[in-house]
This record gives sequence, C-alpha cells and structure tokens, in this order.
Amino acid sequence: MLGPVEVWLGDHRLDIAAPQLLAVLAMLAAEPARTLSTTQLAARLWADGPPKSAASVLRNHVLALRRQFDAHGHAGAGNEWLDSTRGGYRLGLAVEFDVVAVEGLIAAAETDRRAGAVDEADAKLTAAQKLWRGDPLVGLPGPWAERERARLARLRLSLYEVAMAVALDLGRHSAAVAELEALVVAEPHSERWHELLMVALHRSGRRAEALEVYRNARRLLADELGLEPGPELVRLHQQILSAELPTSGPTGELPAAATEFETPRVPEQLPSDIADFVGRENLAQELFEALDADCDRRQVIAITGLGGVGKTTLAVHLAHRARKRYPDGLLYLDLGGMDERPRSADMLLAVALRAFGIEPGELPSDLAERAALWRGTVAGKRILLVLDNARDVDHLTPLLPDTGKAAVLVTSRSSLAELFGARLVPLDVLTPDEAWTLLERTVSVRRMSAEPEAAQEILRACGHLPVSLRIVGARLASRPTWRLAAVADRLSDERGRLAELSIGNTSVELVFRESYRLLAPEFARAFVLVAFSDAPDLSVAAIAALIDRGRAEAERLCETLVDLGMLQTPERGRYRYHDLLRLFAREVADPAQQQEWPQALRRVMDFYLASAKNIVELRDPGVGTHYYAATEMAGQRFVDERQCAVWAQAERFGLVAHYRQVADLNDARSRTLAVDLALSLAVGGDAGAHLPQVAQLLELLSSAAEKDGDRRTMARGRLAAAVARLVGMADLGAARTLRDAGAILWDLGDGAGAIMAEQMLGTAMAYQENVDVAVEHYRRAIELGRQQGNQWSEGMSWATLARAYCHARRWPEAVEAAEHALYIARLVGSLRLESMALHELGFATLQRGDPVQAKELCERALDVARRDGRRHQEGWALARLAEVTLYSGDAEAAVPIAAEAVRALTEVSAIVRRLRAMWVYSYALTAVGSADKAEPILRKVAQSSRRIGLTLPDIPPPRRQAVTSAPTSLALRQCK
Repeated sequence: MLGPVEVWLGDHRLDIAAPQLLAVLAMLAAEPARTLSTTQLAARLWADGPPKSAASVLRNHVLALRRQFDAHGHAGAGNEWLDSTRGGYRLGLAVEFDVVAVEGLIAAAETDRRAGAVDEADAKLTAAQKLWRGDPLVGLPGPWAERERARLARLRLSLYEVAMAVALDLGRHSAAVAELEALVVAEPHSERWHELLMVALHRSGRRAEALEVYRNARRLLADELGLEPGPELVRLHQQILSAELPTSGPTGELPAAATEFETPRVPEQLPSDIADFVGRENLAQELFEALDADCDRRQVIAITGLGGVGKTTLAVHLAHRARKRYPDGLLYLDLGGMDERPRSADMLLAVALRAFGIEPGELPSDLAERAALWRGTVAGKRILLVLDNARDVDHLTPLLPDTGKAAVLVTSRSSLAELFGARLVPLDVLTPDEAWTLLERTVSVRRMSAEPEAAQEILRACGHLPVSLRIVGARLASRPTWRLAAVADRLSDERGRLAELSIGNTSVELVFRESYRLLAPEFARAFVLVAFSDAPDLSVAAIAALIDRGRAEAERLCETLVDLGMLQTPERGRYRYHDLLRLFAREVADPAQQQEWPQALRRVMDFYLASAKNIVELRDPGVGTHYYAATEMAGQRFVDERQCAVWAQAERFGLVAHYRQVADLNDARSRTLAVDLALSLAVGGDAGAHLPQVAQLLELLSSAAEKDGDRRTMARGRLAAAVARLVGMADLGAARTLRDAGAILWDLGDGAGAIMAEQMLGTAMAYQENVDVAVEHYRRAIELGRQQGNQWSEGMSWATLARAYCHARRWPEAVEAAEHALYIARLVGSLRLESMALHELGFATLQRGDPVQAKELCERALDVARRDGRRHQEGWALARLAEVTLYSGDAEAAVPIAAEAVRALTEVSAIVRRLRAMWVYSYALTAVGSADKAEPILRKVAQSSRRIGLTLPDIPPPRRQAVTSAPTSLALRQCK
C-alpha cells in the first residue's frame, strides 16, 4: 500500500487493476476477520453519497475477488476467504501489510536509538525506507482512501524525522542539512523540520544560519498561520543563542522526538479574565449553570449584540468561571470577523489543531479533511471553546465540534439566527445601576458621590455602552484633577461626542466603523438616511417612505442591519438606534446622503399625513380629508379603530421629533404637511404629555409660514398650536389665538378650520364657566357645519354643546343637544360622537329623575368608547359614569370607576377633564368614609385649578343623604 497498491498471494501477484475493486479489498484487508456492512463499505467508497446501485456494485466486486482467490488459491477459496455474513462481508485470510512492517521498523529503530544502538537503528530505518515505493494508495477512490493517504503521509514524516535524528547521531551533518532543507521546502509549516535543520547547521559549525532558520520559521508561522513558534523551537533557539547546545553527541539532547508529539496536549489558552466584571449577574449565573451542568451533548451559547456592548468580556468571564468543568482543554480563537479579511477556516483549524498537538506539517490541505481531523481530535473530549468575533454562521461552522461533551461560547455582532440548536443570547447595554457601578469602580466612589448629577449626565451621554464607559472611566482615572462636570459638558455636544469617546488606540468610532465598512452600498444608505431622523423609533412603513423603497425591501434592509448589530428592533416592525450609533451614522454620511435628507423628511411627513387621513376616514366618517394637503403616498392602512389608536400612541413622540426637524428646515412643502398632520390629529382627539412640545413647534412652523407669506399654513399652525395648548396645558389664553386663526381661515375659505376654531373657543369658554358665550360659539360652529355640509362637525358641535348645557344645569337643552348629536353620530357612523352623545344624554337624564336609564346610557357610552379605541374618549365616558353612579346613590361602585377615569385622563394629559374626574373621585371617597384619602386629592384639584385659572367644579347635590354628608362647600373649605 506504500505506493501503487499491489496484492500478492504467496509469490504470485494478483491481476487486479480496477481502482474500486482494489479499494474494496484494501478496506477489508485493513480490518481482517471483521465484518464490514455494505452501508459502511459504500460510505467509504463514494464521496458524494452511494448510488442506488451501490449494493449490486459491491456484490460484483466481491464476486470478482472470489474468482481471483479461486483461480490462484484452491477450489472454494473464494467463498472460504471472502465470507458473506448478514448485511456485509469479511476477509478471513491472514494479511501481511507493508504499512505494518514500516510501523514496526520505526518503533524498533526508536528503541535501538534510545538504547544507544544507533547503527542498528539506522539499518532498520533503511529497510523501512526501501518498503516505500511512492505515494500511498495511488488512484484509489473514496473517503476511506483519502483518510488513509493522510495517515500514511504522517507516517512517512515520522520515518523521515527519526531517520534525520539518527543521521545526526551518526555525525552525518552535511547530508542531514541537505535532506532537511528539502523537507523544510516541502513542509514549511512543520516546526520539527526547522528544529532538526537548526541542530544540523549548528553541529556543522553554521550557527548564524541556524539562527536565520529560526527567524524565517517565526516569520512564516506569523504571516501564514497567525502563530508564534512552539516552546520546543523557542527553547532550541535560546540554546543556540546562549551556546548551550552541544555541537556533537547523542540526539537525546535534541528536542522531543516524533513519538512524544503523540502525547495529547491539554491547552489552557484563554485571555485574562477582567478584574472588574460588572453587571449581568443573573444572566452570567444562568449561563454558568448551563456550562457547569453534566451534559453529554454539545452546548453552543451564542452571545450577540452591537460593537462595544461587552460580548467578549462576558464570554471570557464565563469561560474562566467554568474552566474546572472542562479538564480536556480551554481554547480561545479570535475569528477576526470584523477585519477586512476575517481569519479563514483553514487557518483557524490549523491553530486549533496545533493547540491539541497536531503539527502544521501533519495538517491536510483540504478544508473538509482538516475539519474532519479537528472533529476527530476533540471527539469525546470535555473541552470549552471560545469562538470570538465571528462574522456569521458560515464563518464559525467548520470549527464546531460534533455532538459530544464539548461546549462552545460564540460572540458575534451578527444575530446568528441560523445557528440552529444554539442558545442565542442577545446582549443589551448595561442597566443604569450597572453602568453607575462600572464607572464608579474605574473613577472612584468619592468622585462619583461628589458630582452625582454630572456622573448621571456622563452615563446618559455614553448610552450605558460598556466600551464608552470604560473609555471615559480610563480618562478620568488617569486625570484625577478633572471635574466630572467638565467631562459631562464636553460630552453634551453631540457633534463632538464620538471624538471625546477615545483613548489611545481604543475609540467608540473605530468599533462602529469596523461594522460599517462591511455594509454594501444599499445597506449603508439605509443605515445613514434613517439615522437622520430624530424619532426615538420608526415603523418599517415609515422607514420605507423615508428611504423611498417598498415596505418589503425596507424590512429586508432593516432586518439585515439588525442581524449585523447596526440597528435594534424593540418590537416586531419597529426599529431604533443606540444613541451613539445614530451619531456615528450621521458622521459618516456622504454629501449625497446629506443632500437627500430634506427630501427624505418630506417623504416621511407625506406618509404620516396620508396615514392620518386614513385614520380620519376610518374612525371619524363624515369629517372628510379633502381640505388637508394632497399627499403622494398611500400611507398606513388600518382595519379597525383599535389599530388606529395604537398607531397614534406609538408615533406621537416620533412626530414631535419630526415637527422639530421640519421647523429647522426651510422647506415650505414639509411645513404644510407637518401643520396639516398636527391639525388632523387634533381633530381626531390627539392627547397626551407631548402636546406642550407640539404647541411650541407648531408656533415655530406658523411663524416660518408667515415669513413666507403662506397665510393658510400660518393660520392652521396657530389653530393646531392653540388646540394643543388648550387640551394639553389647559392654557385659557389660547382663546385669542383661536379667534384670530378662525377669522383668517374663514377669510381664506377654509371652513373646516373655522369650524374647529369655533368649537375650541366654545370649549375654552366652558372651561371658564362662561356658558352663555360657549353656547354662542358652539351654535356658530353648528351653523357653519350646516353651511359647509359637514355633518360630523355639526354633530361634534352638538355633543360639546350638550356638555356645556349640563355644566349650566340646563337639562332640557342638554337632552335636546345630546339627541341631535346622537342622531348625527349614527347617521355618519362615528363611534366617538356616539359615545360623547350617550354619556352627556345619560348625565342629563339622571338629573331629570331617571337614574336607571342614565346609568344604562353611560355604560353604553363606555362600551362604544372602548370600541372606538381612544383612551381619552374612554376616560370621558368613565368620568361621566362615575358621576352618574355616585349621584344615583351608589358611592361604593363609583369609587373604582372614578379611579379608572383619573388614570385614563392622566395618561393622555387631559388636564381639565382629569381635574373634574379627580373631584368626583374625592367626593366618592368622602361619601364612603375615606375622607383622609379624599383630602389630598381635593387639595391638588384646588391648587391645579387656581394655577391655570379654572373655576372649581360645581358638582350638583347627590340624591342620597348618606352622600350629602360631605357637601361641596365643606370640600372646598378642606381644600383651602
């Protein structure tokens, strides 16, 4: 087998030439007296999987071999020597192998050498070399033959190695140098050939050349494999440098021989554990327990996240904690996934195999064979492998051991979602407390305690990202006289923040740039363009509009960026940036991307306004959208009222951010879109804590429109701002703005805007208990609605008029107005109008002496409001139901209803209505004997009412004496 395969039967050479036939016989001869199944033989014979005819092909090969045995043996020898057993075949003949003979000669020569019988060892090695006739198993096909060729190549290297050592023992230095130089050229990665060549040159008096061999070997290993020389080569180099290596003598003084390399190595190659590991205690403990558990199957834990989030730190920390559970080896490999050219699988496998004692010269050149050797080397071993910085799943797959007792810790900026069977651990930034602790350990407790506010500002500016905190901490620790406030001030400037987050060769910008330069142009454009938006997060539909792509394409781009650790997804269909990554994206924007941003902002505002129109058409039928600016996009589509409410809630702070960005741009089209968007949301009852910001920004937009001579946008902006101030801040001074804006809009023919101004003026007057003036405005709005043919606006005016009449205790007129509103609500199909009409009708019905029907009407109003999906609408209905329940004599039932009303109206920042709900709540509490709980609520109502200039609510007397024990006058005195 040590050359072209030959088969001899005694002194007669059998005529077998077919490669497959020879391969079958070789496989059977390699394991004599053992049955090999047809499945095993087929798997070893065909590399790409056996054909369907494999069984019949094998059967024909066996018949051919039997005929040879019959012809050159004795009658019946074929069946006797090559036996068929159940499912396979067995060779029952004694076999002599040249391979076995060579292995025996090498072992005997080694024994002679150690005993000092060098001449005898040389004779045996000469005999072994004569048995080698060329490349082994030439022409034999299949995986088995490939593996055997690799094994026999290693055997030949062992033969050469022992032969060279014996040659040096015998003083044949010059001859050894010539042969070893050829071996170094043929096997440049074999450290053993370099070692022996150095000894041969040294003993030939060529010490300088011996040292040059070391330098060349070191350079070669570093450049091609990323390795440093092994300890034997390093020690030999030091011995030659210090003249400690004898120039003659037995080879027992040489580095370890080939047989010693067969001793299994147990690598312990982990980076140092971080001394001040902070945070993630629960996660670290959970993962440690998984690594510490007795497990017979391979465990893979993949820690993923954006650059600088602490993946490697956590993985190395876990490896050190669990090291005692892995006695067969600890190995760390940096895969270089973020490098321009990541470390290749064949190089990494070479490093891994080298760590477990496989010499570079013994490595198969084929990647599949090298991976198979790696899996075989660690099979059954309890090792812990840390694969750091993988680019993707394909990058690390060749390094994964087969199922067994090994454990693998992987880190990657990619999500590694396709690493099936692994436990995926996406890593987020540190919590505020963890971030504080990390900075405190670096800077000192004293300095952090002395400037806690500045410390918090630093944490916020760093985004709780571990790498940024370590950079700032290191700078502060090395500059003990610096004040934290000065650092916080420099970090507060977003334009220079990334430049500040740098020390030595470490910077946040470089960490991010490693990922960014790997992006294809389409991903880089999306990454940069979306980052220009100040919205805290964006829906995929908004991103599609912003980058001018279809929704499916936008989602593909975003999901890929998420997988690469460049974008985050807080929930399905929404995306956001880490603050520092957003700043980085803006800094790397090229001129074309910077110039495209105003157009992108216009596109996204167009999308938002189109979506708002869709909401109006769905949940406020009859309002109409024709008087808003025309839009080019279809906008988000909605299937029901609840979906509309969810969208409005999710987008409100993003809209505030975009209003601000529109205000910073001198773009009339974007300004018109933004103003009409805000106005459409105001018509829809938009409410919340963001309204004061909205009002301020709309005033800026209105002023800019005025400078451009755009009176329509100016007046609409003032109208929307006044509505936001009145609803969100209870700013009664908004009435003047409402009058002026309404007059301008009426002059411009904007009937819808003028109607809204009249309605909101009525609300402002009603807040001040100026009911007669409020009624005038509401009736004016009703008349304008009729003139414009806008039934919805007419119905809204009737509903708000009914509320004003209720406050004035004009019950018959309240009933009439509510019934008008209810009729129109059902005519146009508006749940919002229907709910408002029902709860005002219910309240008026109570005061007319029918508490049962009153409560029924208010309960129906609440049900309709909940179907409508707007939280403020639900709060209004709850507040009225609480009042009706209280005044019907059931204070116990009124308490939880009123409490829920307060919660709802607090969530949406509906200040005036919340104050009245709080008043009802406190009154109900007093009625059930909980005056101690009611008193602070009453006091807060009184203080807030005085602050904004509201008249304190005038609650009509309840119907039961038990409740009237806490009259309104007493409650007012307690407030004061």
